[in-house]
Amino acid sequence: MFVTIILITTVACLLASYLWTINNRYDYFKRRGIPVPPYRFFFGHYKELWSTQSFSKQLQTWTRQYGSIYGLFEGSRPLYVVSDVNFLEEVYIKQFSSFNLRRLSLLIRQVIGHKIHLFRASGPTWRRHRHVINPTFSSAKLKLMTPLINGCIEAMLKKLPEKNTEINIYELYKRMTMDVICE
Repeated sequence: MFVTIILITTVACLLASYLWTINNRYDYFKRRGIPVPPYRFFFGHYKELWSTQSFSKQLQTWTRQYGSIYGLFEGSRPLYVVSDVNFLEEVYIKQFSSFNLRRLSLLIRQVIGHKIHLFRASGPTWRRHRHVINPTFSSAKLKLMTPLINGCIEAMLKKLPEKNTEINIYELYKRMTMDVICE
């Protein structure tokens, strides 16, 4: 009988401690003065994101409501959503050495075998990928690519019908995009 009471008390204390810890995590953004859309205890924003037709449209709606920097919860884990270009430039380019690690969102995390690409890499692998890819997208390199892109656009425009007819431009855009990538 005494052992049963001790076990029940221990389980109750652990459960209370666990619930207090989760509740404390939900105060993360409040303590920092960052707005957060309404969430559900334990689920965070998963239910809203899973039930929406378009994940990106839901984020756009929240961005209009809560500003360019706000918080979301993956379960009870806090996640920043940032759409301020100047802030992103500061973090990803100017202070890259200080922010070289990133945690992948549970929404996009998926490892397939040993193949890890830039969008799914994390830690030192992500830092190495970024270090290799960054010079490719410098302003000087992008200016060099302008004539190639213009050539692809002109080739696409030649394929457009001259009459005012209705066409599916999406197919032509996809082909033009592949032409630009291949060039």
